[in-house]
Amino acid sequence: MTYLATELETTAEIELELEMATELESELELIALTNDYGMSVEIINFGARIKSIKFPVNAKATEMILGYASATDYLTDEFYLGATCGRVCNRIAGGKFELAGRQYQLPINDGENCLHGGPDNFSLRFWQIDKETVTDSSVTLLLVSPNGDQGFPGQLALSVTYKLSADNKLSIQYSANTDSATPINLTNHAYFNLGEKDCQSLYLQMMSSALLETDTANIPTGNIISVAETDYNFREPTSIGYRQQNTEDESLKTKNGYDHCFVLDNAPFEQPKAILTSLKNQISLSVYTDQAAIQLYTGYYLSGKFGSYQGLCLEAQNYTDADNNKNFPSNVLQPNQQYQRRITYEFESIN
Repeated sequence: MTYLATELETTAEIELELEMATELESELELIALTNDYGMSVEIINFGARIKSIKFPVNAKATEMILGYASATDYLTDEFYLGATCGRVCNRIAGGKFELAGRQYQLPINDGENCLHGGPDNFSLRFWQIDKETVTDSSVTLLLVSPNGDQGFPGQLALSVTYKLSADNKLSIQYSANTDSATPINLTNHAYFNLGEKDCQSLYLQMMSSALLETDTANIPTGNIISVAETDYNFREPTSIGYRQQNTEDESLKTKNGYDHCFVLDNAPFEQPKAILTSLKNQISLSVYTDQAAIQLYTGYYLSGKFGSYQGLCLEAQNYTDADNNKNFPSNVLQPNQQYQRRITYEFESIN
């Protein structure tokens, strides 16, 4: 009888899981953006994610980012593929911070730290598609994060607008306001490979003179160090794979590649902050942003359907763990302020 009861419970659990999965799948929506050049972008409402970016290579539409073939696979994704990450992207040390004299404890989901806003972060939510904004080239998605969400104070109302231009620029506009002071730091987590099998043969140039020194758990020490005469100097186009395979840098060897926060030079938005190039496909990606930093992650921990280094992230954002470093630019949004940040990805043929 005990065996039968256990068997019935297991069957019931499986049926419930299948029912929940079917319900989640029914909520998935996909929006396609296109232009006359032949570039196309797919956005899904789960995590306000970029599912696909296709750009012509020798007149053939070619995938520029890492992703799943089916939108339903994103429901169980653990790599933040193309996702909008927040309320605070990257890591918060110990999941703790102090604001206005009060201590806050967030859930822990990355060793002893809070990553990308916690285990139920924005990348795992269904965002509302603002139907009035949907065109062939643009869409806005909305989300309300209530007071206490993942331990953060204040109700936060957010919007993310994706727009594809006629000249092959995919722009992301983040906007948010709050009814109480709260940290916010949003980014997109697309993995770029520019149509190649991995990111190792890609060349990266980044307009950064310094980076945040971090410990083995990727938590900043508070020191900002120069990239001069180091393997973090990308001021000239540099092979990702060559650097990773030949480095003598202890941090790079320990982390099996790049997962570091680069401080961007203070330059106008119109100047690219990073340029990624595929010589094989003769494609370049220029990243424009008004964010203060870029987290370069070369994808060592990709697994399952993917392999290590199959794509790299250029996560435009504020400094990592600014919530616990008073000398870093603040993440705090006040009720009388509006959070506004921009990222633009420009694709070009270079042949």
